[in-house]
Amino acid sequence: MKQILIYALTFSVIVLPTLFFTVLAGKREKKAVVEREHSVWLFSLLKPFTDLLIMAGVGNFFRKVFPGRCAELQKQLNFAGLKFFSVEIYCMQLCLIVFFGVVAGCVTAGLVDEENRISIPVAGVIAAMIGGSLPGIVIGNLVKERRLSILKAIPYSIDLIASAMRGGLDFSAAVRFYVKLGIDSPLTDEYSQMLREMELGVVRTVALQNMADRIHIREFTSFAAAIALGTELGAPLTETMEIQGEEMRKARFALAECKAQRAPSLMLLPMALFILPAVFIIILTPVFLKMREAGVPLF
Repeated sequence: MKQILIYALTFSVIVLPTLFFTVLAGKREKKAVVEREHSVWLFSLLKPFTDLLIMAGVGNFFRKVFPGRCAELQKQLNFAGLKFFSVEIYCMQLCLIVFFGVVAGCVTAGLVDEENRISIPVAGVIAAMIGGSLPGIVIGNLVKERRLSILKAIPYSIDLIASAMRGGLDFSAAVRFYVKLGIDSPLTDEYSQMLREMELGVVRTVALQNMADRIHIREFTSFAAAIALGTELGAPLTETMEIQGEEMRKARFALAECKAQRAPSLMLLPMALFILPAVFIIILTPVFLKMREAGVPLF
């Protein structure tokens, strides 16, 4: 019975990720929106436990011990669109560490024999590490996908803004024109926040630099620096934006080529797990049967 449970757990560890990436990932047309909903559901499920830890003072402990990391994590949460505080995420990690560690220890204790009791704390530590890293993985994926979506939309937005400026609008009005087009993307939200800052009296170059600091994309940072320099020197912004848009388009193509070059290395693990064992079974099974018929001792 224990062997059957071990085989079932091993099978689930191999098959469930495959089903997730093939079946579920293929049905997600609006990937960023759906993953944000899943992450909010996951964090909302843990929120009652985190509230208890915060009331007990654990949140203040994390804030005092890790002030820099809390501030950096809060920036990532704001950028990913998650309405949570950094101390809540740390408390969620603590809950997941305890939960995964206890569950893995109990399951391992029911499967192993007396002489293999050393595997119980090992399994608990490994499961605790996995559970503690889950919130960071979810937040990191949301930040990465939002940043990638912004990088894809930046060249098109710069072209539209430059075209509007050639039509007689200034930079602020051209950005407002792009926002009012109703293009649903994270870049539109960032432009809207930049416009709100400018309406509150922030200088255009400073608002643009704040936007570059939020999205943290190297190409857009150089674009903001070029716009600021062009504004100080009195150079025509349309030509500067056209040059920057072309450079960002080249960076996007380079990113696509880099991902295409990574495809062969990413295929090695699925081939080693699923294709090569089937090939070995097909090739070696007739040899094994003939050797057994011939009376050759195999095991």
